[in-house]
Amino acid sequence: MIQTHLMKLDQPYPVLNMKGVLARHVATLIEIHTVVDPKTGEETIKTISHPVVDYGENNYAGVVYEKIELEECEILTSPLRMPDFHSIIHESLSMFNHKLINERPEFIIWRLQHLGITIDWPKKTDADGFETDEDEDHIVVPISMGKVESGWWAESSMLSFCFDAKEMESDKALLKYIRQMRGEYYNAFKDRSFDITFHSNQPEVQYLIEELNRNPHL
Repeated sequence: MIQTHLMKLDQPYPVLNMKGVLARHVATLIEIHTVVDPKTGEETIKTISHPVVDYGENNYAGVVYEKIELEECEILTSPLRMPDFHSIIHESLSMFNHKLINERPEFIIWRLQHLGITIDWPKKTDADGFETDEDEDHIVVPISMGKVESGWWAESSMLSFCFDAKEMESDKALLKYIRQMRGEYYNAFKDRSFDITFHSNQPEVQYLIEELNRNPHL
């Protein structure tokens, strides 16, 4: 037997990261399950909570997100720390196997802003490694690349912008994909002037790194 209860939240609604899916948390659906031990016949109570969300835009509010439980969700705060922002991008793109036709960095960033989440832009550091008051204008992304039987791949640091790629048919296709991704970040933060370049310790892919860094805005 299952009993359900709906607990409504008050505004302002928190914004949830539901393993890469972003939405406002407007209520919680609590399911109360009676579980019977097959050996002893003893009954116990188990509760499961699911977020009820508002995706914003022109979508209906009050949608029960049943794919995960509430305790698996993350509450986002504004301004969002850059490491947390990078984690969301990596998580979102991973859900769709890094296909830009689905979740794109520019769209994810727009979603965050639409939900009222600003991003805490990184600051430049001085010679001693301490943060200054000046916004960073050159972001270096650590990245690994290679070729396997299924094609070319790339994997960027979880602490930086996501440029992960899979099953690219050639090194040229990989270059095109990374440049397209880089353009997504430039478009999303078009009010800022900054460069994105790459670093890799792999000698065999230095020609790709040099090609990408030759013109950071290509």
